[in-house]
Amino acid sequence: MSFKIKGRVLNESYQVLSAASISLFNLENKELIKSISKSNGEFEIIYNIKGTYSLIVKHTGYQDYKSAIFELSDKDFGIISLTSNAQTLNEVVVQSKQNLIEVDANSIIYNVSKSITAQGGNALDALKNAPGIFIDNNNSISLNGKQGAMILLDGKQTYLSSKEIVDLLRSMPASGIKSIEIINSPTAKYDAAGSSGIINIKTLKSQVKGFNGTATAGLSYGVYLRQNQDLSFNYRNDKVNVYGSYNHFFGNYSYLYGSDRIQNGKTYDSFTDDVDKRKKMGARLGADYNINEKHTVGILVNGNFIFGGGITDTETDIGLPNSSNIDQTLKAINDYYHQNTERYNVNLNYKYEDTLGKIINIDADYGYYEKGAGNFQSNIYSTQNNIIKENYYRTLNGAKIYLKAFKVDYTTNFWKGKLETGIKYSAIQTNNNSKFYQVFNTIEVFDERRSNTFKFDENIASAYVNYKKPLGKWVLQAGLRVENSASEGELAFKIKGIDSLENIKRNYTNLFPSFSASVKPSANHNFSFGYSRRIDRPAYNDLNPFVYLLDELSFWQGNPFLKPQLSHRFSLQYAYKSNTIISLNFAHTNQYSANITDTTSTSSIVMIPRNLGTQQNISLSLTQQYSPTKWWDITLNGTVYHIQNKIAFDQYRNLNLKQLAGRLNIQQKFKMPYQITGEVLGFLNSKRLLGANQIMTPTSQIDLGLQRNFLKNTATLRLAFTDIYKGSKANSTQNFDGFYLKNSSYFESRQIRLNFTYKFAENKAKGPRTRNSALENENGRIK
Repeated sequence: MSFKIKGRVLNESYQVLSAASISLFNLENKELIKSISKSNGEFEIIYNIKGTYSLIVKHTGYQDYKSAIFELSDKDFGIISLTSNAQTLNEVVVQSKQNLIEVDANSIIYNVSKSITAQGGNALDALKNAPGIFIDNNNSISLNGKQGAMILLDGKQTYLSSKEIVDLLRSMPASGIKSIEIINSPTAKYDAAGSSGIINIKTLKSQVKGFNGTATAGLSYGVYLRQNQDLSFNYRNDKVNVYGSYNHFFGNYSYLYGSDRIQNGKTYDSFTDDVDKRKKMGARLGADYNINEKHTVGILVNGNFIFGGGITDTETDIGLPNSSNIDQTLKAINDYYHQNTERYNVNLNYKYEDTLGKIINIDADYGYYEKGAGNFQSNIYSTQNNIIKENYYRTLNGAKIYLKAFKVDYTTNFWKGKLETGIKYSAIQTNNNSKFYQVFNTIEVFDERRSNTFKFDENIASAYVNYKKPLGKWVLQAGLRVENSASEGELAFKIKGIDSLENIKRNYTNLFPSFSASVKPSANHNFSFGYSRRIDRPAYNDLNPFVYLLDELSFWQGNPFLKPQLSHRFSLQYAYKSNTIISLNFAHTNQYSANITDTTSTSSIVMIPRNLGTQQNISLSLTQQYSPTKWWDITLNGTVYHIQNKIAFDQYRNLNLKQLAGRLNIQQKFKMPYQITGEVLGFLNSKRLLGANQIMTPTSQIDLGLQRNFLKNTATLRLAFTDIYKGSKANSTQNFDGFYLKNSSYFESRQIRLNFTYKFAENKAKGPRTRNSALENENGRIK
């Protein structure tokens, strides 16, 4: 009686691997039966001797596959997915050639470790250099000209809003980042957040066995001297892997910004000197335990801490248009004498994986976030050094957020394809307490108009199914995700000493389909198309109507009636090897939301998030890598995009804004004498439309970097000069009937940075697992 062994060999991107070596090894008589996979990746072995066997699959450039031991019988292995070889470590030095930018299906990968100027800075500097990504001076992150990207760290979100994500990235040395993955068309397996796509920042993982680690220390100087530190370790044996890291960022940061506006026949010209004195620290500790070849359990604990003071000094001259005379000057100082942010996340993980492609992954998460701030503000009006009025305020703000989540993912081979399905449930509880006081000499009077407590509870239940199947040279994927959101906001405040309470309840269900198709007609050409529907839920603090004062004439306020925005995304991508990548993206967003600046009285303005209408974004990008000589590598990335905002501030102010814009980024690397590597990075941003109606003027920047390895390549010294002519100074204008606003800002981007890294390791082995936690979507909405 004969038995048939069959299967199909693909790589991790589900591309066919033909001519793979297939070996059926008899453990009893040591006999080896060989075959190779066909042009479609399929293989078949017919044999008739019973016994104990193991199947071995090999292909050049990929890690070997070895099945569990089995008794000979008819057996279908389904899809056998081979993983590309990890870079070989020789005395901890990566010897393989790797491009700065690579492509994988619908993803573009920017290898941060290959950039000298990025390595000399922090994670935010590295993110700014990635193709298609722009970060303005308001800490807004855009992808291909559109805001709303979901930021992940190692496949899961942080506990922070976009502003505090920026703070976190500033505290992380770029030396701890491996790559930045840009996913234009996420599958249904991902949470539906991120209307402009997903940016996944992958940190470096140790690849060696035994005890090993990396130490990085850096100094930077612009206006202030700063120091950053990154320490990581890993210990691995056959059963246990323990890993951890610590990083910090110490030193002040300078922010200079101002605004000139014409409002109701008067001019208000202001300038702010903002000094951020907060210290930023982060740490993680994790462990994985291999119960056996199929079962693994793990725990991962993350913490991030931001603490310290800060001060803003704002001076506003008030006068008449077309006149040099100043009627009066308002000088406002915000003394943030107390600022503290703590966030924790604990992830428990169980994973089952067998040799037939079946994977069960279970995640349970608990997150806690607490933020507190105390601010004393003075507002002094004067005319020619004569004080005419003084007002003083104190604000005390506190926020606590509890996050709980649980998810189960199941993967199996099905109909010669890959079936993924899963469920997720998350519960979020927030409690904000805002107190506002007017200060008269030594007496503080509680201001009930500007004080409140705001509670917000939200439960999100979701389920998804996703199927991926190779058909010859094609790979097709289709999925559907359903998410139900039930929330209740409770606003408590006083009116003339009487307690008042407002409730806002919502319950809505959305379907998020996704589809992609990719084809590789030959080894060097790859085409892909993708569609997905996405959602951006508001950050929790954007829903709190509490008022934050910059001074008495300008303030920020939340909006409890803010709705999520929904987008349809289409992407088309072509890649020639990894040298040429062309991408076309289109997105249409309903209930488009943005922070707007509007008038509140004859003399004051408010910055508030609102749903305004619709936005359309279309972008075309080109990434080209070229090496004119062996010592010279050039990487060019250019993006041209068009934005159309059809928005309404109210029934009388309707705007239809259109803007064509572009971004050019050129990075050049040179091999120089004495084993020195040099780098020149330059970028140019054209005039562009940002947010609702903010028109930004062009900006540019040039960075220079030098690098040399020492001690048998275990130590690296990097020196970088960034924004050498302060070209990143930003200006913008906003204009509608009766109101004109011009903004300017500069955030200390001209710096000199010195960075030193030392690595030590023992033997070769795989690194720690990475996993996505169940809180990967909710974390990014905390502000």
